[in-house]
Formats: sequence, C-alpha cells, structure tokens
Amino acid sequence: MKCLVLSEKDYLLYKEIRLKALRSDPLYFGSTYEEEAIKSDDYFKNKVKFSSKHFVMGFYDGTKLINVAVFNSQTNMKEAHKGEITSVICLKEYRNQGLTYNLLTCLIRKAFTVPNLKVIKLTCLTDNNSARHLYCKLGFRSYGEEPNSLFDGKKYYNESLLLLDSHPFTAK
Repeated sequence: MKCLVLSEKDYLLYKEIRLKALRSDPLYFGSTYEEEAIKSDDYFKNKVKFSSKHFVMGFYDGTKLINVAVFNSQTNMKEAHKGEITSVICLKEYRNQGLTYNLLTCLIRKAFTVPNLKVIKLTCLTDNNSARHLYCKLGFRSYGEEPNSLFDGKKYYNESLLLLDSHPFTAK
C-alpha cells in the first residue's frame, strides 16, 4: 500500500469512503450521511481537487480507497501560517494496523512543504480516546476544548482542539 494524493479522477472513491464513514461513525463528523448523500458529483470533485493549499491523501488496497485525510491551509494573509486536517477516515476492517498514523505522517510532511506553514490544527470528539492517542503520538498537543461543538439531535458533544508546530514534527 502506498500513500497517494487524490485528484478529481478519484472523486467517486472518495465519495464512497466518505459516505461509508458518515453511516458507520456518524458521531465523528460535523456532517451527516443524509446531507452528503444528496450532494452532486461536482461537490465531491471539488473536495478532492488538488491545489497548493488543499489536498486529500489516501491509501489504496488494490483499487479500493481505504483511508483518507484532508488538508487545508488558510489563504488570508494573517492566517496563512495555519492549516487544518479534517475528514480523517479509515474503513473499520483496516483499523489498528498503523495505516492512519502512516497516512497522517505523509500528509503532515507534505503540508509542511506549503510555504510559511507553521501550525496544523485538528479537532476530535473529546471522548474519542483512540483518535486523541493517535494525534498525540504524532506530536499534536491540546490547546483547548469546544463545549457543545456537535449536536446529533439528542446530545451535545465536546471537541478537543489540537495543534502541531512545524518545528518539533519528527515522525518517521
């Protein structure tokens, strides 16, 4: 398996893994299956469209996309030193094999080639201990918590706010 940058030609595979994740792990995302299942193909093409400030990376098992993460950096001048990782997905049957760690290591290395990028942020549910452990293993540190960040119609969930500085990132 190899870590690759996705392009517009990969949009159907990205759409498939995204919708699977929204269905299997609905609490971990700010969007819902119902909201995204009706989105156009152009919406998903734009999601995987590569630019110097936005890219999606993933692992394939043969032709099956099994793991993805999205990187976006800020474009306005005062925040251009910041980026964000979102939409980290690994299909259930591929979890606990180190794939997401490897994928995020590749993504972070690529992200820190963006000129002037100094900080990468991400969020995860405060009680998602496996995600928090993974992010801390990569060098992310907590800088706060957003109370009542997500609401599933019944319950509110807090999100941990995490960041990674460019200087100490040394994952292998």
